[in-house]
Amino acid sequence: MAIDDRGALVAALREQAGDALRVVATYDRDGYDPVYVRDDVEGHLADQAERVHDELVLQGLGRGHLEDLFAAGDLQCSIHRFDDLTAFHFAVGEFSGLFVSVDSEADLPLATFAETCKKHL
Repeated sequence: MAIDDRGALVAALREQAGDALRVVATYDRDGYDPVYVRDDVEGHLADQAERVHDELVLQGLGRGHLEDLFAAGDLQCSIHRFDDLTAFHFAVGEFSGLFVSVDSEADLPLATFAETCKKHL
């Protein structure tokens, strides 16, 4: 999946999340494409990228099921909050989307952050 202006996306997310921004990556059927990776998480990303990619694809495949189950319109974003990070997943299709993670203590306005991501898809 390609984003027209990767630099603008990263700049907009850094404006909202500051140094708490960890990873911005797109993915498609073929793999995971890091757009931005904070220096201190590069090693972890390299170790986990393939597994994360596989999970994102599986979540994208299940998107239709969730939309039917909740009957609340299109699924726009999934969020997973862990001790160390909060991960945002925007499934664009069955095999493509955007992944963004921030430090878990980042205090972000959810709707604004999600809309910033969506407008760059």
